Amino acid sequence: MTELTPPSPPPDKPAGISPGIVLGIAALSLVVAVAGWVSTSRQIGELRSELANVQTAPRGPAAQNPQGRNAPADATGAILDVAGAPALGSADAVVTLIEFSDYECPFCIRHFQQTMPEIRKQYIDTGKIRYVFRDFPIDQNHPQAIRAHEAAHCALEQQRFWDLHVRLFSSPGTHTPAALEDRAREAGLNEDQFRACIASGRTTPKVRATVSLVESLGATGTPWFFVGLRDPKTDHVKVLKSIGGAQPFSQFATALDAAAKEITAN
Repeated sequence: MTELTPPSPPPDKPAGISPGIVLGIAALSLVVAVAGWVSTSRQIGELRSELANVQTAPRGPAAQNPQGRNAPADATGAILDVAGAPALGSADAVVTLIEFSDYECPFCIRHFQQTMPEIRKQYIDTGKIRYVFRDFPIDQNHPQAIRAHEAAHCALEQQRFWDLHVRLFSSPGTHTPAALEDRAREAGLNEDQFRACIASGRTTPKVRATVSLVESLGATGTPWFFVGLRDPKTDHVKVLKSIGGAQPFSQFATALDAAAKEITAN
């Protein structure tokens, strides 16, 4: 007797798998495909949304321009009154560099550590220029930075601005009340007077005023600089050039040397 071999199942219906299982597998595959499409669509939507936000985000101090890539606004000819502001260099120097800075801004810290020593060595200590520091804390990025600037003004009242100033450039969030008291002590300030000054809040309006001033001059980030010519009798500075961002020393040297030539030309 010849043994009969059962017929082979059709290609689309594997042996041993019921029609229900086949339908289940097909349904599952469809679900996976749909889920993948939905996920991809969602990611595309999110990317489009993020791109729209970037394209429509307001430009200003809140979105720091640390590299100075945007062309600085033209403040040429503006007159800045720097009377009473913290300053270094010869009182008779006409060429003046004004820095508006944020004690917690990473690029301000970089400028302070890397570029400022060279500016001081070649231009400030040699009596070639007058250097002025002004406040530009950006609350949106560094909510605690204003505390450091308030503390600096309290130090100015005790004639110890520069002693505290060099201790204030540090990473965001490091200017707690306790930390500021420690730095004030290190800088040689009278602690009771310092605490009373901070508690009074009297230095805050001065900080806010300089922020409003530099914003009105078109500053779009920190640090921000103005090079100009100062009348030593009035402490009024006529702006010749704006420098936005933590630029290399060579850019400052070029601007300061050009300002010096303006004096001889006139």
